[in-house]
Amino acid sequence: MKKMKYHYLLIILLFTITTARSQGSNDHIFPASTAAKPYINFDSKGFIVEGKRTFLVSAGLEYARIPHELWYDRLLRIKRAGFNCIEIYTIWNFHEEKEGQFNFTGDRDLGHFLDLVKQLNMYAIVRVGPYYCAEWDNGGYPIWLKFKKGLSVREDNKPFEQYVDRFFDHLLPVVFSRQINKGGAVVLVQLENEHPKGWGTAMPDGYFTHLQSKALKMGLQVPYFFSGLHHASDPAGDGKLDDAKRPNPWFSTEFWSVWYSQYGAKPGDAELYDRRTWKIIAHGGNGYNYYMVHGGSNFGYTNNDEDAASYDYGAAIGQTGDLRPIYYAFKRAALFGRSFQEVLENSTDATAKYNSVVIDTAIKVSARTSPAGDLVFLDNPGSKHVKVKLNNAQNTLSVLPGEIYPLVRNYKLRPGVTLDVTNTRVFAIAEQHNTTTIILDAEQDEPLSLHFTTNGNVASTQSPGLKISGNKVDLDMAMPAIEKPLEFSFTDGNQTIRVLAMNREWTDKTFITEANGEQFIISGANYVAGLSKQGNQLKLTIEDPLVGAKAGKVLVYTDKETIAVNVPAIKIKGQDESIALNNWGAKPSPAGNSTIGWLKSINPQPMGADGDTSPDAWYKTVLNIPSTGKYTLQVNGGGRGQAYVDGKPAIKWELNTNEVSFDLKKGRHTFTVFAAHDGRDKLAAYLGPIDKVDSKGIFGDAMIKKGGPFITELSNWYFTKAVKKEDVKNGPPAFDTITYKKYKIGNDVFNQKEGFAWFHTIIPQQAAGTSKIQLLFRSVDENATVFINGKQVAHHDGWNQPFEVALTDAATLKKPIDLSIFIENYSNEGGIDQPVKINAIGDAQAVKNWQLKGGPGNPFEAKGWTKLAGKASSVPCFYRSCFNIDLSAGRTCIWRIDPKNLGHGSIWVNGHNLGRYPEKLDMKSLYIPECWLKNGLNQVVIYDEDGKQPLDVSIVAEPAAGRVIKTLTATVKD
Repeated sequence: MKKMKYHYLLIILLFTITTARSQGSNDHIFPASTAAKPYINFDSKGFIVEGKRTFLVSAGLEYARIPHELWYDRLLRIKRAGFNCIEIYTIWNFHEEKEGQFNFTGDRDLGHFLDLVKQLNMYAIVRVGPYYCAEWDNGGYPIWLKFKKGLSVREDNKPFEQYVDRFFDHLLPVVFSRQINKGGAVVLVQLENEHPKGWGTAMPDGYFTHLQSKALKMGLQVPYFFSGLHHASDPAGDGKLDDAKRPNPWFSTEFWSVWYSQYGAKPGDAELYDRRTWKIIAHGGNGYNYYMVHGGSNFGYTNNDEDAASYDYGAAIGQTGDLRPIYYAFKRAALFGRSFQEVLENSTDATAKYNSVVIDTAIKVSARTSPAGDLVFLDNPGSKHVKVKLNNAQNTLSVLPGEIYPLVRNYKLRPGVTLDVTNTRVFAIAEQHNTTTIILDAEQDEPLSLHFTTNGNVASTQSPGLKISGNKVDLDMAMPAIEKPLEFSFTDGNQTIRVLAMNREWTDKTFITEANGEQFIISGANYVAGLSKQGNQLKLTIEDPLVGAKAGKVLVYTDKETIAVNVPAIKIKGQDESIALNNWGAKPSPAGNSTIGWLKSINPQPMGADGDTSPDAWYKTVLNIPSTGKYTLQVNGGGRGQAYVDGKPAIKWELNTNEVSFDLKKGRHTFTVFAAHDGRDKLAAYLGPIDKVDSKGIFGDAMIKKGGPFITELSNWYFTKAVKKEDVKNGPPAFDTITYKKYKIGNDVFNQKEGFAWFHTIIPQQAAGTSKIQLLFRSVDENATVFINGKQVAHHDGWNQPFEVALTDAATLKKPIDLSIFIENYSNEGGIDQPVKINAIGDAQAVKNWQLKGGPGNPFEAKGWTKLAGKASSVPCFYRSCFNIDLSAGRTCIWRIDPKNLGHGSIWVNGHNLGRYPEKLDMKSLYIPECWLKNGLNQVVIYDEDGKQPLDVSIVAEPAAGRVIKTLTATVKD
């Protein structure tokens, strides 16, 4: 329910509705301070950056999911796709993993990352938290926060605000010193993230006021907002984006492009998200941020319980830096949006004016008008091509399935030159000194149709197909089959207007780049990795796929000329499919006999209580068993457990079942538990205390009793709606199967709306002699009043918080019991989130005096290694081996490690933690960043929590993601 696991498209839809309700109609933005307004400002129609109307095309990525050595590479790939902005989270537990120890160096050097964004002439939107979500461990909260008394997250709670303030004291100066008015890249700041109470400029309580006051006091000057703006997988929705009451631009801070449950490109992704992007452009949106454009990796222990090492997201730029089809779709939309930003950032709806532009009624028309010109959009929502006849024109257009086809009208291209009409897709417009280049996108036989009005000083350059008559210049012809782009040009005074006509194959391989302050158009390259100019020498670095790279030509368009550069067929050594790993060393990781330095406590403490942040922990205590037999141990828990009695494996169990049964002999025994988990919940939309939410390991009262198991799940639930909250005072209505309907645990009975309902089941009669049972509630959504046989016995406020109700009346326990629960739901889904259980253990022996030691131990400790031999270990075990890699120049090979037939654990390569396995995506191997590999010998260390041996583990290639790197040179005119 409100835990929001976010799986697949159904949950995407649910969350779209949820967040829309959460923020209400408030998508407003706080304005910049007086000092910042000359640098970043806005009005109701658009953003104004450094005095210029600016369409913000933003790419979401997390520097925390990318080695810092690859930051520039990933940012450049984003810039090459036409993006002008980066959006990031500044995840708290990434910078303050251990309490009071702040780290802003290396992979955590946020300042350096923002400086790179500025170096690339891009902007930054920084989401400072303190909550993040992001499918990140604990939603970004440091684990040590769970052990602070009286702390409630995301509320007006002094202990929480105290620790937020301390983090902000270190974080905010890094961000605020890089605001655009201080010479940096930061143009927008988000305080908080997806808070269920306050979005935009809404400030429902003192918590929001506190965050605002803290940020402003520390120097926040650029525009800011709370929680986010228009989060959805289709943010434009029905296309009604104009709002006369909104004082600021329309912007989506999370346009979900694909989803984190996917690795790699799937058929239809590019077309689907391309259409959803053009809906924003066509209906008056002023920008958007894709979440994600590059997903990256969950290195170390940063994954939440939905992920493992990969956060590929099916994104435009893959986990390894490879470019997917959606990358080129995003590039087309980005370059168009930025080419016509003077229109899109200052427009009003003009659909009525242009509604009759087409004859075909299968096409929907929308339009925007501004002082700079008009844009008309032909929307084909169907699944087939549509031939479109334009009114008052000879052209017939072919609109692709799902395409939104742009037409330009009366656009002021340059002083004295107006682009009156285009009936051909404009891919981009590039300004190069006195040359303006319009790049068209058309397939064979589609029209090339552009019409200009000029000052009248037009000189033809003998471009075939270009007609000049007085101050009119017209291009009207059918696109022929081409081997290279067609080029047309004319001059008007000292201005040159150039038209490049390309098909989609060529526009995909066209990039608008800069070198030494000059703009260049590069066509024919799969990717432009570098461009520099010294004197009249141009140096160009391009990438081709490692598989199938071919010779060819790259065309370089300067403001004065077109240069054809030959691309040689370079013989590059191929990549092996896999590298075997042999000669394994092994080192078991048992608890050992010594407990020096372990955390001692009466009852077992949750993982992290000793300051360890790993997903592994050992527990020890002593059991005094009066007689031989089967015993049941009960203790709260989360994750996976393996119990050992006197050092020998006893039983494995899922810790959240809260009990385990196994055989014990009479006497005194050392009892050891190894606990592990696969990531913590991201705590989406959760408000309140976090000390008991999603705790891991074992914790709370521990009891042991002969016999069992003693916990059973209640079933056969029914529900009936109530009218109002006050109905609880009358007690539960009489149960019958006409008024009450069958209910399945976990279902929402409120249709995501506020409401009230009664839930009912029967607790079976207990065994003779039972003097006490406990009702165990893991999560009820959201407030619950509990009735036994019609009498109120307990009340609990808050969802996702376990609570218990004890029943001790002897007479009541002798018969079946009516259990009724009155549930109040105030937001989103509601009902009984998790199974309700009864515990009949009654009186039992308490197990006291526990000791805790978190962590797997040191993976790089030199002592204790032996040659791998024999059967799998009965305890968690380290394994290590070496492998050779050939890092030949001229290529980027992508290598992964396949943990085939292992259990659960972590992998290090050359000391770098690649993250957790097993993977939860289609790609089961773990990416090894190329910057972490060495030419020659490399070391791999595996920690398998199940003790499984790495006999089938290997280093495997991902050749489809590999790249060939080629450096070309050309001489250009001065």
